[in-house]
Amino acid sequence: MKDLVLVAINAKYIHTNLGVRSLKAQLPNFDVEIVEMSINDPFHRIVKLLLDQNTRRIGFSCYIWNMEMVVKLAEVIKKAKPQVEIIFGGPEVSFDGVALLKAYLFCDRIIQGEGEAKLKALLESGNYHEGLKKIPGLCYRSSAGQVVENPDTEAVPLSQLVFPYSNVDMASLKHKIIYYETMRGCPFCCSYCLSSAKQGLNLLGLDRVFAELDFFIAVGVKQVKLVDRTFNCDVGRAKRIFAHLIKRGGPTNFHFEMTGDLIDDEMINLLKTAPSGLIQFEIGVQSTAPETLAAIGRKISVTRTGDHVKKLLMPQNIHIHLDLIAGLPFENYDSFKESFNHVIALAPDMLQVGFLKCLKGTRIRSEALIHQYQYASFPPYEIISNKYISAEELYQLRQIEVLVDRYYNSGDFKQSMNYIFADKIFLTPFDFFEAFSCHWEDQGYYDVGKSKEQLFAILHEFFRDHKKVDQIGECLRYDWLTQGNFRMPMGMCDQTPDKEWIFEFLKEPQNIEKYLSDFIDQAPKKIYTQVKFQYFSAAFISSLSGAPLSTAEQTGLVVFSATGSHIVVE
Repeated sequence: MKDLVLVAINAKYIHTNLGVRSLKAQLPNFDVEIVEMSINDPFHRIVKLLLDQNTRRIGFSCYIWNMEMVVKLAEVIKKAKPQVEIIFGGPEVSFDGVALLKAYLFCDRIIQGEGEAKLKALLESGNYHEGLKKIPGLCYRSSAGQVVENPDTEAVPLSQLVFPYSNVDMASLKHKIIYYETMRGCPFCCSYCLSSAKQGLNLLGLDRVFAELDFFIAVGVKQVKLVDRTFNCDVGRAKRIFAHLIKRGGPTNFHFEMTGDLIDDEMINLLKTAPSGLIQFEIGVQSTAPETLAAIGRKISVTRTGDHVKKLLMPQNIHIHLDLIAGLPFENYDSFKESFNHVIALAPDMLQVGFLKCLKGTRIRSEALIHQYQYASFPPYEIISNKYISAEELYQLRQIEVLVDRYYNSGDFKQSMNYIFADKIFLTPFDFFEAFSCHWEDQGYYDVGKSKEQLFAILHEFFRDHKKVDQIGECLRYDWLTQGNFRMPMGMCDQTPDKEWIFEFLKEPQNIEKYLSDFIDQAPKKIYTQVKFQYFSAAFISSLSGAPLSTAEQTGLVVFSATGSHIVVE
């Protein structure tokens, strides 16, 4: 019989759970198994997997995205197998363990806070009440049935914890995102963040960090996301880690959460030398309104952050996400619009619009009365309204966020978005997304899923009666073809030369050598199925190449390949 089964219910199939792996790594003397599923898996499939486990205990890793399912699973398992001890742990149960034990009679133990040492002590206690009294942060029922909460103590230094992946079958995780930490805690006190609930930093030594990063590269992990809340809070330490990764190289992408104004010129110059695809940043701006930033305890310089982001984007070797949060104190609809326009003007690779979550244990939750917060009582505790912004306005922002994700963040409409923003077709980018979202609402497009082809057709339709429809149409056609798509979406003009001309062009070896070198020695008929010739206006060709516009030429020709590569035919 197993000593423990640790259950991780992830938000997506591609995700992995760092917590359960770290817990298991500290328990080499116990028989521990991990069951890892996602919230999208059928409920009764997960129940069956857990009922099939011959174990004394089942421990659930509890987060805002899975708590609803975890509670249901735990209840069913306990009623089906009353002898199995049910343990909850994780951030979602770390601030109200007593209330949860009273509410959920099917739960036997709750471990609050960092769990590695506590879980080990629990397993070693043999469930004797004298032993339970000594486990910090543990909530349990006494022999008399009363709920007891032990006071917590200082966390175990990270250097004393075993690397979570040392004995893991990494081949089974080859196509998943791996999560990793080099520190716990954060020196800052942002009122919406769980890290603000407990001050101080718990750092892992750099020798271990280097060795563990090398491990991920050696086994060929696709992406490692560091969960360090503010990776560059120690600027010198961050530089040493970046330098190590740049020197080491390799196929693995490393994702870091950064604070923009702590980046300095030395770091920027170092990062310029990074191979493309090695490093990815998520930089939290959250708001550009000074009163809002002060209220949430976020002491950053928006100007310095913007300057650093521009410098980081210039070499085009680092993928950068910028974050905003809607629903923060003192920020109304109009001031959020200003934040949005300020941040998207920096041209990040992604602009992530999130919505405030009033998480347990955070200061912002305790200030609900001050700012008249209405938020959902169930996870993820997202904002409904406050005294500065209405529910209707927040739902308008939610609809805009959908379109930002599909049209800006997807990267499928780069030329089109650049043209719409640069040509001031709408006064600001926010004004465009706002008007476009109203079009989606009027046409009922939010109510059903949309293919990529339909997304192109809808944007073209939106500008159908606009005076710049021809220019936007060219941008859309270019975006579509650069993704290897040859069948045009509805309403998009196909400006292909005559078939006879194309074959004559493909029969000339010098043309293949100059424009289609990937197809040398292939027959014209075979090449024809893999390329697409397309006429564009001379003005559009000039904007692509940066060459001066020739008044003599009305059109230009571009040839696209199925791989998305393209070249202007002179």
